[in-house]
Amino acid sequence: MPLTPPKPFKHYEELIDILIERGMVIGNRERAIRKLAQVGYYRLSGFWYPARVIERDESHQAILCEYLKRPKRLNQFQPSTEFDQVFNLYVFDKRLRLTMLDGLERIEIFVRSVIAHELGRGKKKQSGTGADIPEPLAWKDSDYINGKFLKKRGHRPSFWEEWQNKHSKLIERSQEDCIVWHRKNEKEMPFWVVIEAWDFGTMSKYYGMLKDQYRQRICSRLGIENKTETDVLQAWLMEMNILRNRCAHHTRIWNQQSSRILKLTSHDAFEDIKQNRNTRSRLYGVIRIMWFLIEQIGPSSCWLDDVNSLIEQFPQVPGCPLSSLGKPAE
Repeated sequence: MPLTPPKPFKHYEELIDILIERGMVIGNRERAIRKLAQVGYYRLSGFWYPARVIERDESHQAILCEYLKRPKRLNQFQPSTEFDQVFNLYVFDKRLRLTMLDGLERIEIFVRSVIAHELGRGKKKQSGTGADIPEPLAWKDSDYINGKFLKKRGHRPSFWEEWQNKHSKLIERSQEDCIVWHRKNEKEMPFWVVIEAWDFGTMSKYYGMLKDQYRQRICSRLGIENKTETDVLQAWLMEMNILRNRCAHHTRIWNQQSSRILKLTSHDAFEDIKQNRNTRSRLYGVIRIMWFLIEQIGPSSCWLDDVNSLIEQFPQVPGCPLSSLGKPAE
């Protein structure tokens, strides 16, 4: 079956005319053309899409898109939809992504360091004092890994083997000085060296495969004291990895909704959002867990103040309430 032909090409001036025809307020036509040229019509369309009128049936119920299962939109914009405010929303999202990357960097580096330290100090031995015996090469040792991740999956390798293969490729292509030096001198790389080649996904998957006794060591360093909640950190790392990838690829984040409800610890820090499913499925929920972790890293950090200061500048665009960010009304 042949594909549907694409929409015809339009020049910037024609695109502006289409927006005006659909009801968007264009205060400065030349500026609007310039912004379309800088950013692109299609990228900006993701920011004005919620401002389009929802299509409804005869009983005034919203008609859902059969593919996305979200309300379909007419081409007409809601009253008072201004191009300048839509562009301000785009700039807001850009500044928000940069702020998220700042927080994610702190967390990623700290968690990598904690993993290297807690696994590098090795396993407790029963002989003598029972003290930990350091194991700089613990990252190679499957004895730290939960047995279910060591099993082959039919003709496919185990998750542990798969992780090791991807890890080897990261080491091979890394240009970090410390890793290049170890490669050229044919020296074994201790845990605190190999983590310099890790990305967020590699770190998250490694933590997820660890036996629970080692995950507990890591969690205790991050303020998660309940020994039954080690899977919460795994869920957090997954959500933060998704956010990091969105930010790194300049993808819109302010109104994205996760298919999963964010897990929380029993800590009092989350008491106000435990029952708020909207917050726990949107960006503000991730912001709160990031802040919880950042407080463990640097209690005097002002990162959350920076985030809230930015949120206070949220532009007024029809169909784009703060609840789409997940921030509670109070």
